[in-house]
Amino acid sequence: MSGTSASLLLLSKPAIAALAKVQRPVVTMWITRYRETTHPFPSPVTTQSRVDHYAADEVVQWIRSRGLGNSDTLVEDLALHAVLGHESTLPADAVLEGVTALLCVKVLLGVQLAELDADDLLDEVDGLDPDDRFLYREVERLGGEVELLAAYVDTMVDAAYTPAEAFETLMRQRFRLGMRELSESALRPAALGLAARIAAALTAEEGAVFVDPSVDGSDLLVTLRSLLPEFTDAVAMSGWSDTAASRLARRRLVVHQWRMRPDSIDGDGIAGPATFLMQFPAPGAPILSDAQILSAIDDLALQMRDGQVAVIAGPASALVDPLADRDAESIRSALLRTDRVRAVLRLPEGQRVSRPGLSTALWVLGSADVSVPPADRWTVLADLGGAEIDEYVTEAALSDVLAAMGTQESRKAHAFRVGGTYPTAVPLASGSLLPPRPHRKPRPRTAGAELAGRVVHLVGDYREGAARIDPRLTVPVEYRSADPKPTESAGLLARSQMLAVVPGNRIDAADLVDADADTAAGVVRVIGTDEVLGHRALGTRGIDRLELTTRYPNGRYTEPGDIVFCTSPAFGVLVDVEGSSVVLAPARILRVTDPLASGLVPELIAGHLRATGIGDRAPGAIRRGKPWRSWEIPRIDPERVPAVTAALADLRHRRKAAEDLLATIERLTDTVVDGVGRGALVIAEDTVLEPEKG
Repeated sequence: MSGTSASLLLLSKPAIAALAKVQRPVVTMWITRYRETTHPFPSPVTTQSRVDHYAADEVVQWIRSRGLGNSDTLVEDLALHAVLGHESTLPADAVLEGVTALLCVKVLLGVQLAELDADDLLDEVDGLDPDDRFLYREVERLGGEVELLAAYVDTMVDAAYTPAEAFETLMRQRFRLGMRELSESALRPAALGLAARIAAALTAEEGAVFVDPSVDGSDLLVTLRSLLPEFTDAVAMSGWSDTAASRLARRRLVVHQWRMRPDSIDGDGIAGPATFLMQFPAPGAPILSDAQILSAIDDLALQMRDGQVAVIAGPASALVDPLADRDAESIRSALLRTDRVRAVLRLPEGQRVSRPGLSTALWVLGSADVSVPPADRWTVLADLGGAEIDEYVTEAALSDVLAAMGTQESRKAHAFRVGGTYPTAVPLASGSLLPPRPHRKPRPRTAGAELAGRVVHLVGDYREGAARIDPRLTVPVEYRSADPKPTESAGLLARSQMLAVVPGNRIDAADLVDADADTAAGVVRVIGTDEVLGHRALGTRGIDRLELTTRYPNGRYTEPGDIVFCTSPAFGVLVDVEGSSVVLAPARILRVTDPLASGLVPELIAGHLRATGIGDRAPGAIRRGKPWRSWEIPRIDPERVPAVTAALADLRHRRKAAEDLLATIERLTDTVVDGVGRGALVIAEDTVLEPEKG
């Protein structure tokens, strides 16, 4: 950050720790550790009540130049802190509402707000909102601080790159700032994303309007806007009231480039193509009974015209589960009989942020199919309670919902992946909108012919893998009655230059990519604490070679046989046999400089360190494990190093071949079980896995 607004902001040590997302003592450690370096921590510019305060822009520049801290959004967080943490005579809600209003003004005017004085700014706002429906009073309430906050808003937008992202940075603070109305209704991004993608997929006609009948809801429309083309004319309608939450929702939608249609939402409905989005509870009504929720949905269904659709997110207690309230049960049954409820999806638990123990569900409403007799009507039901809303589940749900909105013929032709088609009489009789039998986590379906071909291929892989495993194995060892050779400390070996400790590379996590067979040629394998501790398979992460060369010209590669270790968050060690990898800090490298001369064998060292429990915390100790300099390192006679290395290499190759063979057997077993279980394959009585047609 730079400029006048940044220079006005001072930070205490706790504020610095909060921004950098580190513990409070870490800031003190930075100050002391780097005090004697050429680039020390910035000095305090003032001391108030014996508390040092530092210039915010200097601190941020220092942290970023050193690559310290755990925040990828340090500049954005500082801009937010400047807005919400500066000394002010205004109430906290006035500052928050005023800043959101200024962000909206910035979008509508397209200028730097700092270029306008207070009077000019208020005149512009009066022209933008002459009826005071969402802007004017919030800006007017800022009084003498309006110019300062306008400058802060410019800085926020510069840091976040767009006004919309700056606005969302504020909205993400709803839980910390105690904005109860907004917090109580918040859903997690996965649930919002699924609902928004369904709404986008069902809106085929150009010129359709997206309608949120609530007076203060905006989460679904904001999520939906990110799915629409950037330069599309996105038109929205919503309810409105003169409450703070309603005015905030209107400002948020304007900032996200929604063009608000001025028409009012009345009982006659909306003409033309429209997609309705509703979320329960809403900010203005955080506590609603199941009957009240269903009554609101019933009102919406009565307003919907042919061709219009609705996506509704609400508590599973009202939308899916059996109802004890007779009034609620009567309303839901009547809704099902209208044939407008085309799909019902129960989502995994935890989608409601403030109450993760409460389940959430989605309803998708459409036009009734008048060609289907009442006795033959159906509903698509899906239970995703045991699934994760990942890309596959989302695509599968979209496919099933689209089929549910089609004709009876298209529904019969569709292979449902997460849900199933059930006669409407089934949920009416059971009182529950869950599928009659539980559905497992969805998986791709494969035709029998393809499964049979896969079995043949895997049998071939097995035979080839088994042939590579040489049953002849000899390990020539001799028994020695003499005492074992004493170990030496790693610190002593380092001083004698037989061992070297090389620090890991500090690389931005955003630069890492998932490595696979298609990208392996241009990707350098990385080894971090996840790989060392076994939390992630070795070789699944990497960094683009060109990115590494250009952004990290001092990046260090491993050499064959390097020992990669970490002591935090736990102790772990592995040997990089191939080398040419990039180690991510805080993992480090323990390198044997000359095995043939020193008698140090990497595999022996790694195995010894694992077995001695050096990562355990001693009774009464504060820190976990021993420092690396005190580690005991085994040595052997240098003339025996080639034989030991060759024997270990032979065992390593045999283990790799056995692991590959075991993986092939696992894949073959899964394929046979899947095919036989679904009736796509039949095992012949002679049990030879050679599939035949028929």
